Amino acid sequence: MTAGELARQLLDRQQLHSVQVETTDMGDHYDHHSKAVRLNRDKIDRKTLTAATTAAHEVAHALQDASGYGPFVWRTRLVKVAQVTVEVGSVMLLAVPVTALVTRRPVPPVVVGTAAISVLGAGVATQLAALPSELDASFGRALPMLQDGVISAGQARDARKILVACSLTYIASSLAAVLSLWPWLGRAPLTPLNRPGMIALVDAPEIGIERGQKKRTLRTHEYRVRSKKRRTPGLVEDLVRQFGKPLIRSWFRFVYTR
Repeated sequence: MTAGELARQLLDRQQLHSVQVETTDMGDHYDHHSKAVRLNRDKIDRKTLTAATTAAHEVAHALQDASGYGPFVWRTRLVKVAQVTVEVGSVMLLAVPVTALVTRRPVPPVVVGTAAISVLGAGVATQLAALPSELDASFGRALPMLQDGVISAGQARDARKILVACSLTYIASSLAAVLSLWPWLGRAPLTPLNRPGMIALVDAPEIGIERGQKKRTLRTHEYRVRSKKRRTPGLVEDLVRQFGKPLIRSWFRFVYTR
């Protein structure tokens, strides 16, 4: 049967007769507002294993919605919050140059940073919140449904490979979102008042011009050397090392041991 027919059959098996199967050009997805499984035109009428696996995955999201699966519920709620956050942050970013032109004063960096982090952080949170529900839909629901009299054992192995490839795209999207936020999570720029080697210049105005210029050069060189020696991993590096690597290892064990 075609992917659309399979989706309809799987929904009827789970007593989800009110969920519709529709054609879309917006990408394969499940719309929890309209209660509809939507498949691309290039999949809904096809009889390939990829189309069948995609249909089962989207039906799995309908099952999560019907059963009140926690990660799916929190994901949908977070999407709403993220939409509002992105809109507010975008307005703030657009208002920065206008405000600077009108007032002829630079906008405080904390305002720009807050707006940028709100926009990028909302995307990161949404991507990370999607991972549990996507993995459960693929390996906890879609694959068992396909193995229940829909595909053979050999096709089940290929279907698992397809689902692994799909899950890797979600992980890659999450990592890309984290990397887009990375530059905004660095340390605050050092000013002359908090640079280790420049305090003496601020507190010693009696130094002569030539002598002061020479001392300034020496102090600047000393600061650069100290900053290189004292550089330590930042917060993001620590989080990736402590949580990122174990999470990736756990994901591979979860995928290949089920």
